[in-house]
Amino acid sequence: MALDAILDTRFYFSYYNPEDDSVAKWTKKIVQLASRSAIRLGSSVVAITELYRTMGKLIGVKTVEMRIRSVKAFNITFIPVTEEVAKKAGLMSLKARVPIADAVIAVTALIYAKGIVITDDKHFELMEGLKPKWLTEV
Repeated sequence: MALDAILDTRFYFSYYNPEDDSVAKWTKKIVQLASRSAIRLGSSVVAITELYRTMGKLIGVKTVEMRIRSVKAFNITFIPVTEEVAKKAGLMSLKARVPIADAVIAVTALIYAKGIVITDDKHFELMEGLKPKWLTEV
């Protein structure tokens, strides 16, 4: 499954609660492109864990569930963590001191999207082979 990019959890935070108008327009455009199959996007299932943990506290579990369903309806795939991803993420986290969730998302981007990850999280700049993008074309 070749994808154009992997969405980090930060993308969802910005999509559902944009920092400003430019972020709102940009995230909406990306989701619209995915919905029309103009670009192929995915996320690691680890993003689901992060969404429940962070958004669940703020907006409630039911709303998080609804948002995850809407993401899937927009033609964005959630990719399971395989043994290969788990191993490579563990090895990556030995080299770069980053949260395990970020390492899993990074490896998912390397395997499925040529290293392209949509995020402004600085941890992704510390990991080799990644091409983080934010407020740019995918």
